Amino acid sequence: MEKTIQVKLRYRRAIALFVLGYIVISVLGAGLAMLLGALMGPPSIETHGPSYILYENALVALNLLGWIPLSLLYFKDRKNELNLRGESLALGILWLVLAVIVDYVLFVFVQSPFYISAHDFYIGQFPWIYIIYIIALVSPLCTTESGKIFHERSVASHS
Repeated sequence: MEKTIQVKLRYRRAIALFVLGYIVISVLGAGLAMLLGALMGPPSIETHGPSYILYENALVALNLLGWIPLSLLYFKDRKNELNLRGESLALGILWLVLAVIVDYVLFVFVQSPFYISAHDFYIGQFPWIYIIYIIALVSPLCTTESGKIFHERSVASHS
């Protein structure tokens, strides 16, 4: 007989943290683009000049510094639970799907000052955009698995 594991995702909390993270990372990223534009010339997807490379690398770091703490906030009241792998995978998948949809709508679909073509967004920003998506996907799992390791070490050292 197969054993079924039921995952209960706290959707309201997950979506609220996604919105918070997306806004904060976007505002910081826009500020960084403006700062680099003033100091080095605007980051250009066409030329891939120094300001573009610096911007894309910094954007990856911003996403790491954003999604991992948000994952910690999501699981903050459940630190001592060891079996959170399924929920962390579900949270990562939810955040990935939301990020892909919101990015598409805000940057590709809607004609805005931030509009770029689908080709420039998905091909021109390779590999950066996919690294950012992977960060959103794996941050919850990294958070729970690292917490599990620290918990096991703590228990072992107190034994």
